[in-house]
Amino acid sequence: MIKVFFIAKMKSPMPHEYTIMSKKMRELAEAHPGFIDITSEEHGDVEITISSWRSKEDVMDWAHNPEHMEAKKRSGEWYEWVRGIHVEAVDD
Repeated sequence: MIKVFFIAKMKSPMPHEYTIMSKKMRELAEAHPGFIDITSEEHGDVEITISSWRSKEDVMDWAHNPEHMEAKKRSGEWYEWVRGIHVEAVDD
């Protein structure tokens, strides 16, 4: 399993369009092959989202989804900075 940590400092105020785009990306991710789950929290102006995927290949396929790529291009409209970290989780 692969965990993807998305950490970003949000701009203020966040435009309503961001809420719409965020909801759409979540729905698309949940329907994407290999998706397992997603959790998201805000701590002050920092957003932390953790998604779980079956494999690295599934993560890379999601990364190349055209609508997801468009959202990533627009991230500067909504965030001061963004970090993405991929971690392989191993069950004992």
